[in-house]
Amino acid sequence: MNPVTLLTDGLNNLWFWTYGIIAGWGLTVTLVVAALVVLLIRTINLQRRVDRLESRVVMNERDYNLTVNNWKNK
Repeated sequence: MNPVTLLTDGLNNLWFWTYGIIAGWGLTVTLVVAALVVLLIRTINLQRRVDRLESRVVMNERDYNLTVNNWKNK
């Protein structure tokens, strides 16, 4: 085999490896960013749900306290 042909084949394969690594990292970064966005959206939704439940608890405690106070005053 000719050394020049061997060298050009080696460089060609090197470029394919480089393209593969770049494409692999690009795909990995894209998937990680997408997963982080999904987790962020889920976290925001869960925080809203917790806030709503907390406000419902506060509202029910106020109603209970008003009911007990009105009952004691009668």
